[in-house]
Amino acid sequence: MARIEFSANPGHLLKRPRPTPPSDQDDTGNSSVDYISKLPDAIILHIFSFLTTKDAMKTSVLSKQWRYKWTANPHISFSMSFCANRTKFRSFLAFMKAVRLRCTAIKVKSFLFDAPYAPYLASSRQERTDTVGPTLDWWLHFAVKHNIEEVSMILRKDNEYALPQFVFRCTTLVSFHVSCCHISMMVAVKWTSLKRLHIDHAELKDDAMMRILSGCPVLEFFELKRCWGFKHVKIESRGLKELVIDSHRFRGAEILILKISAPHLLKFRLLGDSKRGEFKVDKISSLVEAELNFSIKTDALQAQAQAHAEFVKRLVENLHPISKLVMGSWCLQVLSSTKARGLFLPSLKCRHLTFHVAADHVGALWMAKILESSPHLEKLCLQITCTTTFWVNTR
Repeated sequence: MARIEFSANPGHLLKRPRPTPPSDQDDTGNSSVDYISKLPDAIILHIFSFLTTKDAMKTSVLSKQWRYKWTANPHISFSMSFCANRTKFRSFLAFMKAVRLRCTAIKVKSFLFDAPYAPYLASSRQERTDTVGPTLDWWLHFAVKHNIEEVSMILRKDNEYALPQFVFRCTTLVSFHVSCCHISMMVAVKWTSLKRLHIDHAELKDDAMMRILSGCPVLEFFELKRCWGFKHVKIESRGLKELVIDSHRFRGAEILILKISAPHLLKFRLLGDSKRGEFKVDKISSLVEAELNFSIKTDALQAQAQAHAEFVKRLVENLHPISKLVMGSWCLQVLSSTKARGLFLPSLKCRHLTFHVAADHVGALWMAKILESSPHLEKLCLQITCTTTFWVNTR
């Protein structure tokens, strides 16, 4: 019940006024406050880091203050679907040109290019800005000149674009992901700040591999996916924590061996499908985690299963100090083949085990042997996979 008070003038009743709701007016008396226009530039640029360049450009309609904010965006990205038609590709090139003409970024933190490669994007002596727009060389040079930290180049077409030499001397790079590019180095690599390196679908000679590893003194993560041409990965750096070899391509008339030497690694992952070939991994005493989730496709006779089983067993032995092991279904299958059942496995120090078990239970025998050889086991994870083909021709 409301409280009633009598005023000095009899007959007049006064009620205590209710508190008024907060006004939407600002100090100038406007009916509403445009909070989005008052955001500091640092916040706006942080918002842009979660948007593509195309979406950042659309924010120009939010207010007058935002009209040109996107031009200073330090995160530049261009992407287009693989199945785009000619009209969409022309629109894509026009967009790249529009961004180039308006870009005012003082520093470029990231540059992403994810699109099918076309000859129009190849480098040229004279930049064509009338119809085609800037080339990839121009954008990379612009990024390097503005202290780029992260580059991702995914071209999705076989090695037609050659990385320019100045990229290999970019000392501000922290993360570099390159796919389907031709990599040929005429200069010494100076990636003195690089911590993460992904190379996908590229040919690398042993000399190029040596230059890369010697030119990355603070590298922590290194992934080679669908690569070929090199026979040895030798890593002497104590800073590299994780090495991933995914779907290595063995090419040549003879069966090849990829040698891996990395005595100071903490994590090692051998993944994907490979045809023929074999991996030889030197003992890694510092290893903590290992994942052997790969397969080797071969047309050899059944007797080859014994060689594969011994090869997988050697891998496990050389990685045995690990506390966490993931083993794929192919490795379990070859270890459980008839001629490999007598192999002896030494005691393991694993505390965490993950098995990718085939739906037909092939490989269960060696799964049991690994469990028997793991007296310190604390956690076991089983992941059922579709039945895989045992890649041995039994004719």
